[in-house]
Amino acid sequence: MPLTYEQYTAVDLTERITSAVSIVGNLFIILTFFFSSSFDKPINRLIFFASWGNIGSSISCMISDLGPASLMERSKFNASGICQVQAFLVQMFRGVDCYWAFFMAINVYLVFFRGYTTHQLRKLDIWYLLACYGLSFIPAFVFLFVSTKERGHVYGSAIVWCWISEEWDWMRLVFLYGIVWITILFAFIVYFMAAKVIWSKREHLNGFLNPLNETPFANTITTEIEIIYEERSIVKDASDQGISENVLPCDQYVVDIQATPQQQYQQQDTQVYQMRRMRSLTREVAQSETNPEAWLYARVAILFFIAMIITWVPASVNRIWQMADPSAINFSLNYIESLMLSLQGVWNVIVYVITSQTACQRLAYQLFPRSSRKKTRLPSGSPERYPSGGKQRLESVASK
Repeated sequence: MPLTYEQYTAVDLTERITSAVSIVGNLFIILTFFFSSSFDKPINRLIFFASWGNIGSSISCMISDLGPASLMERSKFNASGICQVQAFLVQMFRGVDCYWAFFMAINVYLVFFRGYTTHQLRKLDIWYLLACYGLSFIPAFVFLFVSTKERGHVYGSAIVWCWISEEWDWMRLVFLYGIVWITILFAFIVYFMAAKVIWSKREHLNGFLNPLNETPFANTITTEIEIIYEERSIVKDASDQGISENVLPCDQYVVDIQATPQQQYQQQDTQVYQMRRMRSLTREVAQSETNPEAWLYARVAILFFIAMIITWVPASVNRIWQMADPSAINFSLNYIESLMLSLQGVWNVIVYVITSQTACQRLAYQLFPRSSRKKTRLPSGSPERYPSGGKQRLESVASK
């Protein structure tokens, strides 16, 4: 049974309102990342890259039912321009968040199990950009020109928007939903492995496990102690040692002692051994030699993954429903799917703000100095960004 006019109107209004909010949120991410160094942190970089795709997806949602409506008096062989544009935007940008979640999961794996630093991860960004938007662009562009006499154009009406038409329904599964499910499965496996590491250190990661704690490692202090060993002669002259030669007589006896020479001692008396360093850390998590940015990066990636799950579970359920009964159209599932997909940018900006609380407070103080002075008190010594050196290890932010 097709949707009624009232149901179409409800979907249309919801999509446009939530898409407008998403666009505003994505513009906030882009502008703050570009113009404020406080937001320019490695943990925000991939969210910034994903926000461009969210804008494209939100524009397709803003078009809403104008795409399918333009096909009302056309045959499936006579494509509508606005429908083709909307379908291209959907195919190009709808799955971008999933691809970025996939790449974030790869980075978490590299950090936790391959010892990568944030400096090394930064070198991978260009390849992620090419893979994400390049692999999305190829099928989206090719589908504009695919048409057959039996099925018509690939792009056509998909109930609440234009996308891959029902005659090419199998392509929806192959070129979007299948990829989404694979990325979710891969990311889930990686985050499960990382969660085991985090859980094993849970007693020392109370701040890390709280997503509202932006700097859980602020109290971690690194102390470097240099210990220099100097070889001393085992036997010295009695005069050097200040020992008196007047010794009381005693019974004499002989003891035969044999010892194996220790090869590690060198012969020169004054040679200085190689300096050894010990790092005393207040948290055992530092023993893994993973720097704070890496742990925070993992937390952001997990939050981003949760946002992706919230977005794609309703869409996946609706897809399975339609595969089971193609003739049935469930208004509730279609409404929730359109709502969640158009809110992609909102979920991303929520994650972005959670990971940039101090930067947001600074921005509010700059824009509204009087009101911010009364309501917000910035922590002293709060870092604008974490250092991202390639050889970086756990260091105290408070100690700098």
